[in-house]
Amino acid sequence: MPEPTALKRRIAAGETALGISFTLGNAHAVELCAHSTLDYVYFDQQHGLTSLDTLINQLRAIAGSPVTPLVRVLRNDPGLIGQVLDAGAEGVIVPMVNSADDARLAVQGCRYPPDGVRSWGPVRARFGLGSDPAEVNTKVLCFVMIETRDAVKNVAEIVATPGVDGVYIGPADLGVSMGLQPKVGLQDGEHAEAIRRVVAACRAAHRVAAISGRPGEMSGLGFGMVSVGSDTGFIQAGLDQAAELRQELTR
Repeated sequence: MPEPTALKRRIAAGETALGISFTLGNAHAVELCAHSTLDYVYFDQQHGLTSLDTLINQLRAIAGSPVTPLVRVLRNDPGLIGQVLDAGAEGVIVPMVNSADDARLAVQGCRYPPDGVRSWGPVRARFGLGSDPAEVNTKVLCFVMIETRDAVKNVAEIVATPGVDGVYIGPADLGVSMGLQPKVGLQDGEHAEAIRRVVAACRAAHRVAAISGRPGEMSGLGFGMVSVGSDTGFIQAGLDQAAELRQELTR
């Protein structure tokens, strides 16, 4: 079986890792990604349609591949974090982390004692990161989401939290917290400045910064992980292309 920490090795090398998100729960689409050049995928339990049953099938589809499976959990809950890790995820993305206390809670859910509070019961996890608590604690990945004004204000303390591997910025929710429309990418003014502040804090703390967007642009801004799209987005793009092709029939 390939070494299951390919994403972690790319981060350590200072290279830009590319991935996509899954919201629809389709295992075959995940299997296609397992044979791609992507570095990671993340399954979205916060805004997607990914139940535990569909998640397990998706994790089976990507098991043993060099593509690292992450899960964005529903909320910052050690029980939910441990559940997806037991199912075979190799890391989590934890939403709405607004303080160092929130970050510590996320870290504790990812790691076994004495580094955390995760209960031992690896089920499928033994096929990936393994079942030895001390070894798993060094391999599992914990990314926390910064997506509010409060989180930006506390970013230095958040990224300094031991066990936080990186920060995933949620630009849409960050915009909403600032009274803006939810959009992917940087919006002029306070929004863009806040995102640059988060990236600078990550760099100072030697943590990877992650975001969704175009890899060339985001890498240039200092992001080391970029999600280049989603299953729903790719389907919609195909449907838009089909609509354009229909217009050929009327010419």
